[in-house]
Amino acid sequence: MNYLRRYSIWFFALCIATMTVAQQSLTGRIKDVRTDQPVPNVYVMLMSENGSNILAYAFSAENGLYTIDYPDEKRPTYLISTSCIGYETFKQKIPSRLQIFDIALKESTTPLREVKITSSPIRRQGDTINYYMANFIRPQDRSLADVLARMPGIEVRKDGQVKYDGKPINRFYIEDMNLLERRYSLATKNLSPSDIATVQVYENHEPIKMMRGRSNSEQAALNIKLKEGARSRWLYTIDFGLGAWPPLYNATATSARFAQKNQTLIVGKIDNTGTDIFQELKLHSLGARGKVFVLGQDEGPSDRFWPIRSSADLFVRDRARFNTSSIISLNHLRRTAADTDLRLNINYGYEREERERSIETAYHFKKHPPVILRDYTSQAANWHKTETELTFQANKSTYYLEEKLTANVHWKDIAADIKAPRHQMTQQMALPRIHLRNKTSFSRLVGNVSLGVENETEYTRLPQQLTIESTDTLPLFGVQAAKQSVTFDEAFSHTYATAGYTRRHHTFDLTMGGILTWQRMRSQLTPRPEVAGRYANDLQWRSCRFYAQPSYRFIYGKWNIRTSIAINSLHTDYSGSQNRHVYINPHMRVIFDSQSGVKLSAGYSRDLRYGDLDGMETGYVMTRYNTFSRGIDQPKRNASQTIDANAIYKTFSQFMTLNYNIIYSQYNGNLIPVSFIRDMYAFYAQEARDRTFSSWTNRLSVSKLFPAISLTAGLSLSYNRSGSSIEQQGTNYDYINHSFDVEPSLRWNASPKVNFDYTMDASLSGISVNRRPVLTYIPLVEHRLYTFFGATDKLSFTLNLQHFYNKAPEASASNLLFADLGIHYAFKHIAISLDWTNLLNRQEHITTRYNTINTVMYTERLRPSEVLISVRFKH
Repeated sequence: MNYLRRYSIWFFALCIATMTVAQQSLTGRIKDVRTDQPVPNVYVMLMSENGSNILAYAFSAENGLYTIDYPDEKRPTYLISTSCIGYETFKQKIPSRLQIFDIALKESTTPLREVKITSSPIRRQGDTINYYMANFIRPQDRSLADVLARMPGIEVRKDGQVKYDGKPINRFYIEDMNLLERRYSLATKNLSPSDIATVQVYENHEPIKMMRGRSNSEQAALNIKLKEGARSRWLYTIDFGLGAWPPLYNATATSARFAQKNQTLIVGKIDNTGTDIFQELKLHSLGARGKVFVLGQDEGPSDRFWPIRSSADLFVRDRARFNTSSIISLNHLRRTAADTDLRLNINYGYEREERERSIETAYHFKKHPPVILRDYTSQAANWHKTETELTFQANKSTYYLEEKLTANVHWKDIAADIKAPRHQMTQQMALPRIHLRNKTSFSRLVGNVSLGVENETEYTRLPQQLTIESTDTLPLFGVQAAKQSVTFDEAFSHTYATAGYTRRHHTFDLTMGGILTWQRMRSQLTPRPEVAGRYANDLQWRSCRFYAQPSYRFIYGKWNIRTSIAINSLHTDYSGSQNRHVYINPHMRVIFDSQSGVKLSAGYSRDLRYGDLDGMETGYVMTRYNTFSRGIDQPKRNASQTIDANAIYKTFSQFMTLNYNIIYSQYNGNLIPVSFIRDMYAFYAQEARDRTFSSWTNRLSVSKLFPAISLTAGLSLSYNRSGSSIEQQGTNYDYINHSFDVEPSLRWNASPKVNFDYTMDASLSGISVNRRPVLTYIPLVEHRLYTFFGATDKLSFTLNLQHFYNKAPEASASNLLFADLGIHYAFKHIAISLDWTNLLNRQEHITTRYNTINTVMYTERLRPSEVLISVRFKH
């Protein structure tokens, strides 16, 4: 409680000190000059007299009223300006002491989307940045994602997630409507760039309208503005291709209509060329921190067993996939009233994937030679998943209401043939998953007070099985077959209420709620392994956490200070063992925004978290044929402290963005991983001992557009240092991992006849064991050069070159070069393409790298040289 008393005194002292500042405000009503009706959602800006700087801003409410606080920096005259689609911009100078000012807007005779900007590819208007597609599109671009990757400040990750200024976007709109929410890859991968006029970035975007001006988001949203001829009409795109060898095919059919009151997007695809079309159904994180990208992993509790998930290297992943895939996605949004939407999203995917991989793992020890495990695995996986979501949302300037129902059913079965020294085995996995979710949110604005309540309830069931059969006796079992079944159930309910009060510079918020969690894991392993220890096959976990989180935000001129304290009381019941924990998590952030291109921010946070049954496991779980994990009775507890700083400089006159980010985090846990090697089995356990993990992350990135030559240049430099400990075969190791990364890129688009993209990702990584110097750094280098040649207006060629280099200690270097050739001929509505991939016919890919203190070498079979002829029809 000393923590509580100290943080409370500091918190309220800060509140009292900052409440003494008083300030004048400007209010008024905005109406239509012709109808005399109020105009809501008008962006009102209070600017310097010459209009060069935005000093304050607000949005008009449903009744047309707006309120703007005057800045403390006194000026004799200000310029007031408005921005609203469908209305002309209003500008007028006003004296500094004016308190009431009404505005009458005229309807715009020429919509903004019809304005043709030729002098500047990027234009800023308040918090909105417009990227005009005509300046970035290339003849060979087939999807919106191809163009986004060349826009300065916008980053498209390999899994399809879009970032702006290094943070994930928090909304993806099409004509200011949220059709796809977190599955926006369906749009970025399938919308034709020729139908798009502008990509808009809404900086510091708050998705809930009633909270605009009351919250201060650091994330941005993307809005896609279509060309006038593409609005309110059906857009059709059909692609299909046939090739060899082996027999190849792919096909895509996209049908879309984006009208003023409803939107529809229907996508159907089939593919066996190695392309991962399943990633288009991925749910992208909309949080500021985002989630770690793990290929093939679902949301919620992870699968109990481990099949081969992906390639060792992302860049070569599609070249190592032998697949038969199909997806169908139906998405419809209807605007039932002003700012009120009803949305239905239905997605189905099927994939059969075959992989072949050899793995050699060397486990190193202090006093005796390393243990080396080798195996060859040929795996075939069938995966069906159906995901449905029905959402009703009313996003008004005075209240917010959302009701969302989600039902997901997955079925995955996996068969593998495994060859290891002295053993030949078969492995069967059944990995079904059922996930149901309901979310209800309601918030209302009453004067200067915002009130809200939300409930989120989920249920997940994982009844999964693993069976292994061998031609010889299995180590650890003494028989020729072993079977494991694990049924995992989880019920989760989170209910909380919020209250917020805003007055000029000050905003006070309070969030109070409770989280109920119930988990049960039942496991049966036949026979039991020949290892010592207690075996439990029926465990339950119940927890109840109540929390209160007061927070305070102070905005004064260019400064923004945010602070909060989360007070938690956690009650747990783990199979009859009951515990109670009380802890406090403080957070603080300071932001300086010069409004002239420079933005600085720094933050501190301390988080204490407790694990659940998902992290404890049962007594023994046979996760794969050669991997065991043993659970532990003690709850997992980890505390982390994080200090971060970020500096951003943007100048749209020079089209440059510079971002530097530094993060230091320290993690303290109560469990340490322990590893034992038994013949061909790796046996992992957790032991109740304190351990510390710390990391430094430094990243400097810069991107610049040279309009005169249409060149977008980017450079990212980073250094990461992380340290932890692991116990292996009774010996404890402290290790520190160092890595240096360089990522330059050049994208040239000066001529429709010739353009190119060049990217490189180079890293050096090394591990220091027990504070000894790093003996060897492992280089990992990937180059990619993509070139387009337009022979005529209709005939064009593409050449894609990829080079990969990797060299680990005591291993031969992996030096691979891939070449792909494309020929493209375009008619008015039809385009024909020939794609010849892997011209050099590379047959396998070898990667060697460290895994903590051990060395792992992967050898994967690659797809052969293949030719595909494709036809695209666009209407």
